[in-house]
Amino acid sequence: SDDLQTAVSSSNMAPQKAAKRIGQGMAVPLAKKPKMDPACKGIIEAVEQANDLSENCRKMLLACIPKAFGTASDDRHETQAIMVKMVGEVLEEVQANLQQAVDVEQAKVGGIESRKGQLETTLASAEAQLAVTAQEAKAKEATMAEATNAEQSANALLQEKQEVQKTGDAAIVLAQEEKTTIEQVMATSLHAIVEGQSDDAVRHCRALAPFLKDVDESLMSALPSSCMKKISERGSFDAMVLDQIGTHFKDKFAALSRALDEAAPAAQQRATAVSETQAELNGASALRQTAAVGLNVAKAAEQSALVALQVAKDALAAHEPEYLQATGARDDKAAELENFKLYNMASFELLRDRNSAKAIAGA
Repeated sequence: SDDLQTAVSSSNMAPQKAAKRIGQGMAVPLAKKPKMDPACKGIIEAVEQANDLSENCRKMLLACIPKAFGTASDDRHETQAIMVKMVGEVLEEVQANLQQAVDVEQAKVGGIESRKGQLETTLASAEAQLAVTAQEAKAKEATMAEATNAEQSANALLQEKQEVQKTGDAAIVLAQEEKTTIEQVMATSLHAIVEGQSDDAVRHCRALAPFLKDVDESLMSALPSSCMKKISERGSFDAMVLDQIGTHFKDKFAALSRALDEAAPAAQQRATAVSETQAELNGASALRQTAAVGLNVAKAAEQSALVALQVAKDALAAHEPEYLQATGARDDKAAELENFKLYNMASFELLRDRNSAKAIAGA
């Protein structure tokens, strides 16, 4: 502060002769203000940016700059040299503050870039996961299609086997029904007629008729009369008629039994084929159901991966404005620092090191 006070006093001291004329009351024309070097403006602007200076100190510096820097370095007296040095220190501090501001903004950018890198990594991971789940879903779709086709083929084959069984067993079913009916008629109506145990002979006789179509007409004509007679009333002819009717029923029953026995192996083969095909269909259906569950799980995983990918994209997109704002602020501070170096600091160095014409000529 004392150096600044001295610098101000020395730089602004009027010549003694002029002071003497003023003291004698002589009219002295006002001295013209020395023309300031344009480079001084850069120095003045730099000092005005120094926020750490007190207002009085700033005013003293600004007052001394034109003369101190307007004087060549080899012509400056000591106080002016001190003042130039102090201004230089102020500018260095301003430059350091500008550099610090750049560093602060760069640190912010670094943090944002780090988060951006994390977001990009998350996005890449989400894209990779989606690719994996999509491929898995595609494989499960193929498995499902294959299982569905296998089930449909097994079902078609089962229907074919069932139709063969139905066609092949049709005659057996009819023969079995007829055999069962004959057995019932023999045990009821025929037995009742032969033993004469029923008073309803007419009904029993009619029950025999459907099974006697291939019996001799004379026998059929005699049957009703023989049926109506009680055992005590029957003669040898009646006994012969009933005996032949009984033999006819026994022969028919035996023929049906033989036919059924002969047809049994083929029927068993058809039943086995149906059973085996049904088992194949059950297995194919179970595989299709398992494939359906696997496909649903794969589709759900793919959908989750899609959602995660969209979230990652949205997060990265939302981060971009913050990144642009941070880099813009950093670039502004960097430009301000660069401008200070190229203009303010360059102006200071130019005038600080400028030599007088005499020194240049002597060199």
